[in-house]
Amino acid sequence: MSEERPDGAQDPADPHPRGLHSHPHEHAGELHEHVHHHASEAHEHGHVSGRERLAWQVSALHRLDPRTKMVAALALILAVVLTPPLRPLEFALLTALLLTAALAGRLPIGWVLRRSALVIPIAGTIALFAPLARSGGPLTVGGVVGSYAGGGWVAAWAIVSKAWLSVLVTVVLSGTTPEPQLIRGLQALRLPDVFVTLFSFIYRYVDVLRSQLRSLRTALESRAPSMGRLRRWRVYGNLAGNLFIRSYDRGERIHAAMLSRGFDGTLPTGEALRAGAGDALLLVVVLLVGAAVALY
Repeated sequence: MSEERPDGAQDPADPHPRGLHSHPHEHAGELHEHVHHHASEAHEHGHVSGRERLAWQVSALHRLDPRTKMVAALALILAVVLTPPLRPLEFALLTALLLTAALAGRLPIGWVLRRSALVIPIAGTIALFAPLARSGGPLTVGGVVGSYAGGGWVAAWAIVSKAWLSVLVTVVLSGTTPEPQLIRGLQALRLPDVFVTLFSFIYRYVDVLRSQLRSLRTALESRAPSMGRLRRWRVYGNLAGNLFIRSYDRGERIHAAMLSRGFDGTLPTGEALRAGAGDALLLVVVLLVGAAVALY
């Protein structure tokens, strides 16, 4: 086996270098060259997601204590969810406030809006039938129209607006707080260890599961490119079961490895957290905004 040079180039003395190259061959007294490809060993590269890159930036919002940001986010979500339906002016002011916080945290507004919009199809589906359940009318076109005419649009607006604002708060929080700090903050806020561990492992291994699913889909596409749509969905169901079995086996192996290294059910803590004047200012602003939303 050839040795790799420090600069990453191939050893010129290697008789079988990796990559695309040619070997001379002689056939019937005539010299030919045929192109060959020697693949290197299979390996994987870890790629940082967009959220992780944003979370490790440097800004005034990133430097705040994670406990403060989580408490402020929870207080703002409760103020939005537990109050009557938001008026258009209230909704516009809260949106402007959260987008301003995103800009202060150096988050791209387009990224923030795209991530927060993921909840709209779910919330919109619930909001579509919420007025009907509120009025108790029949499940017909006339019943739906009548339920909206009787003020049901207010209930639908409340569901969509509150769900979107709540997710927007969460996106800003996760985009300005790295995952280790989120876990450290949850531990400091005395969240049960089992929930902290579960959150940590979901975050760490979701990309691994996504990569495995992508590999399964690539294998299916390469082996059956002309498969019908109905049959393809059936195969996807089998792939989902295969992925579940793989995930379960991986979890067993990881758990055994952690136990062999002394895991006692508690994740190790990082550096000490310290709150400053900026944290106090953030809490005061959020509490004032929450009070204004509740009392206005």
